[in-house]
Amino acid sequence: MDPGTRRSGGRLAHYLAAALLARTADEGARVALLIFALERTGSAAVGGTLVATLLIPHVVAAPLVGALVDRSRRPAAVLAGAIAVFGGALAAPVALLGPAPLWQTCLVLALAGCGGPAVTGGLTSRLAPLAEPGQEARVFALDSLTYSVAGMVGPATVGLVAAVASPSTAILTLAVAAGLGALGVASLRLVASDTAAEPTRATDLFHGVRAIVRVPALRTITLATSFGQLGLGGLAVVATTLAAAAHEPTQAGLLLSVTAAGAFVGALLWTWRPLPASRAPGVTVWAMVATGVPLALAAATHSLPLTAALFALSGLCTGPFAAALFLARNQLAAEAIRTQVFTIGAGLKVAASAIGAGLLGLAAHLPASAQLLLVAGFPILAGVAGGVLLRRQRPGERARIDAC
Repeated sequence: MDPGTRRSGGRLAHYLAAALLARTADEGARVALLIFALERTGSAAVGGTLVATLLIPHVVAAPLVGALVDRSRRPAAVLAGAIAVFGGALAAPVALLGPAPLWQTCLVLALAGCGGPAVTGGLTSRLAPLAEPGQEARVFALDSLTYSVAGMVGPATVGLVAAVASPSTAILTLAVAAGLGALGVASLRLVASDTAAEPTRATDLFHGVRAIVRVPALRTITLATSFGQLGLGGLAVVATTLAAAAHEPTQAGLLLSVTAAGAFVGALLWTWRPLPASRAPGVTVWAMVATGVPLALAAATHSLPLTAALFALSGLCTGPFAAALFLARNQLAAEAIRTQVFTIGAGLKVAASAIGAGLLGLAAHLPASAQLLLVAGFPILAGVAGGVLLRRQRPGERARIDAC
């Protein structure tokens, strides 16, 4: 192995470790805030308010975070600073909730949410330059693995630490993980964009939005993935309902765990045999259909083991989905606005997921099978519509455009 390849591999491993730490904190935060609020206030509603306060700012802050990274000569410093803010503000409820008014806790958590886009789309957007030529598909697959692992490790860490120590200790543990992730990102040598020397103007915040609107394929995958997430965001709610209907409420965690494990295996398969970048938009939308179909089939089953197997099959398709989505965004977004496109897309997905969880909460009176069909219907419809739109686009319309 030549020295250049070894250096590239070392930088990639460095990136993956830092991203995993930050994303573990992000994935565990939602569970930690819920159980912490329940312990401190005895109210699940307060926990839901805290989680919503953490998630909603993602979509609002996404254009600003993306523009700052795109225009910075030191994108690693900007990303690390945002992740550090996320971790520091995440710890605030331990001191504030109870002694201080709820609005003060929410205000600080909103600040943490503003750093959220850096943890997700912000980091992923700067990944491609760390790859060897022709290996972009593989490194995005590796990046999608960090989401799958974080989705399993984050909640598991919270549950373990909360049981051994306390929910407040679990939150502080996540804050430390985010801080270590920020340190890891700060020491990365991330490549700045060609426009980094130019000052950031207010109008720059809309360049990423304009690109998403004007590039047909980018518009299609952004709308489709956001719409599909309206259903998938309620998966945790319906998993709880299914487990309760089977008189085994503790099995809700099993259903979510096998889904995350399936996503991990799917991402590994994509890493082993990734498809070309030109096929990434199509894989993105049709993988959504493949994610929803097993969930729809699960609505007709009455066996919890069979339901778990179908959940795992659904998760298997989310691994290629995530990797292909990252690759498609990288291919379709101009380099000068790439981080904006990534953060806006990720912010929309987070917001849609939060809305989806709320919608499923409103549908709690429906039978479990009906709830599962709602969850499955959104990604199936979104994927089919996205696939049809992509097929109708002329080849010239699929090319990316430069920033305006």
